[in-house]
Amino acid sequence: MDVLRGKWKEKCILNVCALLVLCWSVDPSLSAPPPPPRTQEFQCPEGSHYHNANGTCCRKCHEGFKLEEHCTKDGGNSKCVPCEEGQTYREKSNYANTCLRCTLCVDNEEEVSSCKKSKNTMCHCKKGFYKNIINSGTWECLTCETCGPGERETQPCTQENDRVCECEDFYFRDKNNKACRPCKICELTADCQQECSSGTHPTPNFNGSAHPEDTGWGVWSPYLLVVSGCVCVLLLVIVGIMGVLVVRRKPKGSSSFPSAEITSQVSETSTRRLIQEDTENVLNQSIPSCSPVCECEQEPLSKLPDCVPKEIKISELIYSVLDQVPPRHVKELVRSLGVSDIVIERAENDHLRDTKEAQYQMLRVWAKGSMQGGGGVLARPLLYHLLDKLRDMDLGGTAEELETMYGDQ
Repeated sequence: MDVLRGKWKEKCILNVCALLVLCWSVDPSLSAPPPPPRTQEFQCPEGSHYHNANGTCCRKCHEGFKLEEHCTKDGGNSKCVPCEEGQTYREKSNYANTCLRCTLCVDNEEEVSSCKKSKNTMCHCKKGFYKNIINSGTWECLTCETCGPGERETQPCTQENDRVCECEDFYFRDKNNKACRPCKICELTADCQQECSSGTHPTPNFNGSAHPEDTGWGVWSPYLLVVSGCVCVLLLVIVGIMGVLVVRRKPKGSSSFPSAEITSQVSETSTRRLIQEDTENVLNQSIPSCSPVCECEQEPLSKLPDCVPKEIKISELIYSVLDQVPPRHVKELVRSLGVSDIVIERAENDHLRDTKEAQYQMLRVWAKGSMQGGGGVLARPLLYHLLDKLRDMDLGGTAEELETMYGDQ
């Protein structure tokens, strides 16, 4: 029995060893090296790469190219094709399927640099015009302001800013028509009193007139006239007294000089006349009559018309049209106004994600191309033409609204 037990133990030990050897050979984890950590997986760089629909990380196309095919492995290069030179462009690395259409310089703009595959056309305003920003992506070139009579330039017209004018010395800004008018027609009760009383403007006197020389000899002229008159009267009195004394001392019978009585009468009459004339002169200096300039300035004011036609700003009118006309009718309206399909298509391509901006550009091309006025002001016949087209499209209500806003008041 002991012999059997010993053999059985040896057989069990051999079986266990064989089993361990078999397990060691089947489990690769006991002999293979450990797998690399998860941190060694491929990382998709931001900015230069993108994830496609399958989650694969692909390299973006360079500027001047558009995407044609996605890559098939992480970190691979996408298949890109160049944009059409002079027609389309892409300024940044991208994975877009289309290129953007080049901008055309219109209206009062001139081209600075032509369109390249990697850069859009650069335009700026012509000389005599400045850039007026409408919104973040839209601007227009308007005619520079000109300084009128009584104004001087304080800031010249540049590509980015309009000319700035201010009133010259001894002029004030009329709040009604915005023109500069001379301070000598300013009244004490008018709004111009404060402006005309500044350091560069004379202070108007009690009768509503103001003169540049009032700050100098003009202030003292009435007093000088009074003093001069008194001196003249005193001299005449002295001359009269001396004449009387000479006549009294002259021997009787002499006729070389008039008698003292006649001399006294003449002296008294001359003195009275001089005092009267001097008093009238002083009164005339103190209370002057209305000057011809005042009459000329006042007369046209009484003949002004009751109303002045309102200017129609192109940008304001276009936004009013887009607010009133349903979006689905805008393209039909633009075609009826004479805008070509090429211009319409270009506006839509340039503003794929902003339909209202594309419609704005369509109407802007019509307004600018048919513009007869100056700057950004629409000629009134074009407004009536627009209203007629709206009525033809059965949009009479919209036409009435626009006519109320921009028609003759």
